[in-house]
Amino acid sequence: MSRLGPEPRINSKYIAHHRGENVRLTAKVVKISGDTITVETSDGGQLGVHINRDMHIEDGFVEIIGLVKEDLSIKAHTFIQLSKPIDMKAVNNVIEFAHSSKGQGVLA
Repeated sequence: MSRLGPEPRINSKYIAHHRGENVRLTAKVVKISGDTITVETSDGGQLGVHINRDMHIEDGFVEIIGLVKEDLSIKAHTFIQLSKPIDMKAVNNVIEFAHSSKGQGVLA
C-alpha cells in the first residue's frame, strides 16, 4: 500500500527500499518507447517508467512522481519537465543525505 505524505526522493540504489510506495525521481530521459520511458538516475543507473498516453515527456531532464512496482519499475502519476542542464551530482548528494542517518526525517 502507498504511504501518504511527501514522497521520498530516490535513485536506482534506493528503489528496492520503496516497493509499493510513491516516490520522486529526478532523471534524464534516455529513451521514449510508446508508454514506457527509460531514464538515467542521479547515481547513473537506469530505470523503466510507465507513463500515461496523455503524458508528453520530452528528451532532457524530468522529475517523476509515481509508484514503485514489484518489478522495480515506476508507474508515473505525474511529471515535471525540468530545464537543462541539471546538476545530477548535486541531486544525488541530496538523495544520499536524505537516506543517511543524519538526513532521515529532514528531507521528506
